[in-house]
Amino acid sequence: MKARGLILIDYDLPGGYVDAAEEQKRLEEAMNDLVRGNNRVSYFQCDIKERRGEGKPDLKKLKIRTS
Repeated sequence: MKARGLILIDYDLPGGYVDAAEEQKRLEEAMNDLVRGNNRVSYFQCDIKERRGEGKPDLKKLKIRTS
């Protein structure tokens, strides 16, 4: 069986892109720690994108496109 795990984190970054870069580095380090030595993990990546609005998305309803 194949599965995909998702984590969603909303940030408030008063320092803009500098803060976003710092948080992305922290996320990458945490993710590396999480998957290190786990033979079940075949691929992982993280990215931070700018978000708009104040609404909180529902991960269960989120559609992931791979194109």
